[in-house]
Amino acid sequence: MFFQVTLLAFTALLPMVNPPTTATLLLGLTKDQTPAFIKRQVNLAAIWLFLTLCITFFIGSSILNTFGISIPGLRLAGGLIIGVIGFRMLFPAPTSDNQLPSEDSIAFVPLTIPSMCGPGTMALVISGAAQISDLPTDYERMPIYAGMVAAFALISLTSWIVLRMAQPVCRFMGKTGIDALTRIMGFLLISMGMQFMINGVKELLADPAFRIMCTMQ
Repeated sequence: MFFQVTLLAFTALLPMVNPPTTATLLLGLTKDQTPAFIKRQVNLAAIWLFLTLCITFFIGSSILNTFGISIPGLRLAGGLIIGVIGFRMLFPAPTSDNQLPSEDSIAFVPLTIPSMCGPGTMALVISGAAQISDLPTDYERMPIYAGMVAAFALISLTSWIVLRMAQPVCRFMGKTGIDALTRIMGFLLISMGMQFMINGVKELLADPAFRIMCTMQ
């Protein structure tokens, strides 16, 4: 049971996390940074990803219910964040030659959230937790929970490996190639953000509770 759950969860989550896309984002956001800074952000992003997946799995639905946040709301917020980041990458602010690059951490936002652990990934993890809690009482839950945590660890390790490979790619492409890639990725992020928001609006309009509320008003 442990190995089955680990394999199934890893296979389902890998396309949602999509580490190569985050690696491209990392290249665009760290084009003027030192290798030590990039390495530190990659290490932190892998740790944050594992912690975020575990928190989402065990208490994600409770957090959303406590603050009254719906999955459509989560998608709209994630789409807005991705769109803003994409706009900044597509139209970067002019910088002087003597201006030092920013040392602000990008490990949690945007590398972990919403890039690797976005609304779609969170919704998948929360729905999986709900399905496990609905299993009959005769099921042994400990191997299932252990398998999910192991899958989160494998996902984080895979993402770390892919992100670490971004540095050799950065050296190969050079400054001009990275600048072009940054603008292309910025446009794609804007498109992804808009699609997230469209999906959120569609889910909101399809929600019976929202329809009833609109009818009452």
